[in-house]
Amino acid sequence: MSRNTQVISSISRKTKLNITSVVFILFIIISIIVSINPIVMMISKRNQISSLENKLNVTRKEDIELLAVEKSLYNDEIIKQEALKQFNIAAPDDKIVYKVNEIDKLKRRENLKILYYKEIYKPNN
Repeated sequence: MSRNTQVISSISRKTKLNITSVVFILFIIISIIVSINPIVMMISKRNQISSLENKLNVTRKEDIELLAVEKSLYNDEIIKQEALKQFNIAAPDDKIVYKVNEIDKLKRRENLKILYYKEIYKPNN
C-alpha cells in the first residue's frame, strides 16, 4: 500500500510561488528598513555635531575677544612682566621690578638724538 499511495498537496504550485515571492519581498523590505535606520541616525548625529561645532566656534570667538579686552586693560609694567613670563625669562611667581634712573634716560635720549642726526637726518651739505 505504501507504494501506491501518493501525497497530494493542498497548495498549488502557483500559490507556493506567490507565498515564496511575498516572503522574499518582505525580507527585502525589512532589510532595507533596518539598513536605513543607521543612516538616519548618522545624519542626525552629523547635524548635532555641526551645530555643536558652530556653538563652540562662537564661544571661542567671544573668549578671544574677551581675552583681548582683558589684555588691553593691563598697564605697561604688567605687560612687560607677562612678556617675560611668556618667553620663559621669569617664573610666573616672580615679581619683576624695573628701576630706571634719570641718567640712563638722558643717555638714551642723547643716543637717540645722535642716531637721528648721524644716520637718519642728513642735512644738505
